[in-house]
Amino acid sequence: MKNWYTIQNKIDGIIDISLHDEIGLWGVSARDFIAELRGYSGIKVINLSIHSPGGSVLDGLAMYNALRDHPAKVYGHVEGIAASAASFVLMAADVISMPEDAFIMIHNAWVMAMGDSDELRDVADVLDKMQGTVMDIYERRTGMDRDELAAMMKAETWMNSADALELGFIDTITDAVKAAAKAHAFAKYFKTLPADAEPVGVEHIESVTDFEKCLRDAGLSRGLAQALTSRAKDVFLGDPGKPDDALAQVSAALDKAKIPAQISDPDAG
Repeated sequence: MKNWYTIQNKIDGIIDISLHDEIGLWGVSARDFIAELRGYSGIKVINLSIHSPGGSVLDGLAMYNALRDHPAKVYGHVEGIAASAASFVLMAADVISMPEDAFIMIHNAWVMAMGDSDELRDVADVLDKMQGTVMDIYERRTGMDRDELAAMMKAETWMNSADALELGFIDTITDAVKAAAKAHAFAKYFKTLPADAEPVGVEHIESVTDFEKCLRDAGLSRGLAQALTSRAKDVFLGDPGKPDDALAQVSAALDKAKIPAQISDPDAG
């Protein structure tokens, strides 16, 4: 987890928080986040970096409140995407910036539930309350009309930096850092992806090392990139007589990992 989530005391009075994972049970839990944050009660500045698909609404709300209640001034920055629960954790920052090619995504809260009709109605009521709380956060930050926010959340809205600045979700835009393509690494979490999240090019790949680096640039973890690279070597070296079949196998594996089309298919436009 520490590869994806860290709190580091770089300079006296300043800490850097990197939130580059899911929020909740399988990623960064609110319990761990808050416990560690409380250890830095005397600091004056928090630099919050986010690249996350979101996750648990309740964990996200707890993180948001912990950051809002902290006496330090919080500077939030979107590295690639701040989606779902990560988008409202970001709203805890006093000043928010994002690169030209990064994204913020907001959508309706949702949950997996089971039970009889009465139990499911109760779940729906709770979900409505949580959604209202999240909308309060966006409204407080942006000053937008609640009906407009409700429509955006229902549609699962992706905002680039220009959109986010115009609507009041962020304060400043920084230079592009090839962050947009990293949205594809979290594609399994969303109904849609931003149309202008450009695929990572493959024209520079000339070695196994280049291939692995391309996967990492697309947003995969080091372990998954190494595993896919190793599998690609096995496929090509193990059956050199059928290159088309080998390419199809590797392409299928990359597709399952949600890698952009230009990596899984060099001929894709």
